Amino acid sequence: MEWLKEILRGLENAQELEKKITDGIGKNFVARGDFNALNNTKKSLEVQLSELQEGTSQNGDVRQRLEELERKIAMEKETALRKEKEAAQEAYLKNRFEQATGEHKWRDELTEKAVFAEFKAAVSMEVNKGKEDQEILDELTKDKNYFLNPNRPVEMVGMGRVSMSNVEENKMRALMGLTLKD
Repeated sequence: MEWLKEILRGLENAQELEKKITDGIGKNFVARGDFNALNNTKKSLEVQLSELQEGTSQNGDVRQRLEELERKIAMEKETALRKEKEAAQEAYLKNRFEQATGEHKWRDELTEKAVFAEFKAAVSMEVNKGKEDQEILDELTKDKNYFLNPNRPVEMVGMGRVSMSNVEENKMRALMGLTLKD
């Protein structure tokens, strides 16, 4: 403030001006230490603000991933429920099929599976609405040799005739310990 007093010395109302200037400076003046402290606080708040803004954008990514996971979970639940219903429907139809089959024994497992697939399709057809399961199965197996018949021997396919020379046959008979043919 000494520099200001030197400037004002030559003026008429210097004391009055000095008082007004000092009062104005007191109201609007900030000490250098206070200014530096405020400036450092401002800088740290700006850094915190940028970190928060960056965190908010990362939170947006987290929210997006969370929503994506929620959608995926909902789809998996829906798929699991659908598969559970399909399995229950399959078990229900298999039970109906086995009841319609009754005491009959299938010729083989492949035949049973094929007729079951046809049975499932036939049950849902409009033509078969109102028909009993036994009636549907009878239509599918009519005039076909799908069941084992205990009174009828199993048909075997012939193996054909093998021709060999007497020399070869005698070698084989000798290996087996049988008498040789002439």
